[in-house]
Amino acid sequence: MGENIQDFRITYSMNKLSETARTFRRLGEAYESTADTCDEKNGFSRQLFLVADVLEECMTMQVRTKRLKREDERNLVSRCMHYGIRIRDARLLETSGGKYELILQAKTIGHNCVSARKLGQAVSQAAQCGYMSDDYNHLIVGNQYQEFVFLQDDRFRILYGIARKNKGQEEVCGDNFMLKKLPCGKMSVAIADGMGVGENAFRESRHVIELMENCIEAGIEEKAAIDLINSAYIAGGGIGNPVTIDMSVINCQTGMMDCIKLGAAATFIKRDGWVEIIKSTTLPIGVLENVDYDCTTKKLYHSDYVVMVSDGVLDNLAGINKEEALAEIINCIEVRKPKAMAEEILEQSLSMHGMRAVDDCTVLVLGLFDTYDK
Repeated sequence: MGENIQDFRITYSMNKLSETARTFRRLGEAYESTADTCDEKNGFSRQLFLVADVLEECMTMQVRTKRLKREDERNLVSRCMHYGIRIRDARLLETSGGKYELILQAKTIGHNCVSARKLGQAVSQAAQCGYMSDDYNHLIVGNQYQEFVFLQDDRFRILYGIARKNKGQEEVCGDNFMLKKLPCGKMSVAIADGMGVGENAFRESRHVIELMENCIEAGIEEKAAIDLINSAYIAGGGIGNPVTIDMSVINCQTGMMDCIKLGAAATFIKRDGWVEIIKSTTLPIGVLENVDYDCTTKKLYHSDYVVMVSDGVLDNLAGINKEEALAEIINCIEVRKPKAMAEEILEQSLSMHGMRAVDDCTVLVLGLFDTYDK
C-alpha cells in the first residue's frame, strides 16, 4: 500500500512538472508571436523557453532511474546487514555528467540507531568505488525507513591556483572569476574581464559573474546561461560596457572539457613537454543581441594543467605572437602545484614589462589528477 502511494505521488509530481513546462513553452510561443520588435522576441521569449527546458530536465531525472542488478542488490543488502541496517527500493540515477546517484530507503534492524556513515561505507564497499553522502541526508539511520542519497565520487580531482595583479595604483581589479563545483560532477570555471580598469570594470565583470553563478545554481546549461546573461545584460543597459567571458567546464568523471569563449584571451593546456593553445575570435558579451561564442571540446588526462588568463597577462609580452610566447613560458615551468604555477606565470609575464602591469592581470591554473591512476 505504501509503495502504491509513493508511486502515485511521483506520478502526480511529474504530471505537474510537465504541465508547468508546457505552460512556460506556450507563453514563450505566444510572446514570440505578439512581440513588437525582434529584440523583444529574442530576449524574453528565450528566457521562457529556458525555464521550460529546466523543468523538463527535472522531469526526466525520474525516468532515468533504474533498479540495481540482482547480484549487485544482493551484495548491497549483505553489506548493509553487516552494519545492522536493512534497505529496500535501491535504484540508480545516471546524471547528465555520466555519474551515478544511488537512492535507497534504510532503517536499522531492531530499535538501535546507526550512523549514516556506516551506510555510506556499505554502499562504497558494495559498489567498489567511492560514494559520498548527500548534504541533505539524515545523519542517523533510525528504526523507521527513511530515504538516503549517495553520490558517486569524481574520478578526476581538480586542484586550482590563482594569481592576480592590478594595473598601476588601482585598488580593485577589473577581472572577476568563478570556481563552481556542480552536483552533476562538473567543475565550472570562468574569468570575466570588464573593459578598462578600476571600479567600473570591476562592477561590470562582477555583475556578469554573479548572473552566471545564479544561472548555474538554477541548473541552466552553460551555453544557455550565456545566452540568457547576454539578453539580461543588454536589457539592463550593459551596451557600451562589454565584458569578455572565458569559461571552462570540466566533467570530473570523463575528463572532457568544454572551453567557451566570448572575446576572451587564449586558454592553454600543459601536458608532457608541450602546450596546446585554444584561441578565440568572438566578440565580448553585451555587444550583439544574438550572442556569438566559440566552443572547443578537449579531452584531459592525468596531470594535465589548464591555464586561463585575462588579456593583461598577454599584453605584458612583447612581439606579435603573444600566445606562442606565453605558451613557451608555461612549457618551461617546472613547479607542479597550481598556485605556484599561476604565480610564476604572472611573475614572468610582468618581468617582460618592468614588473608593471599593462592591464589588470589574472592567471587561473587548474590541475587534473586521476584518482583511478595507479
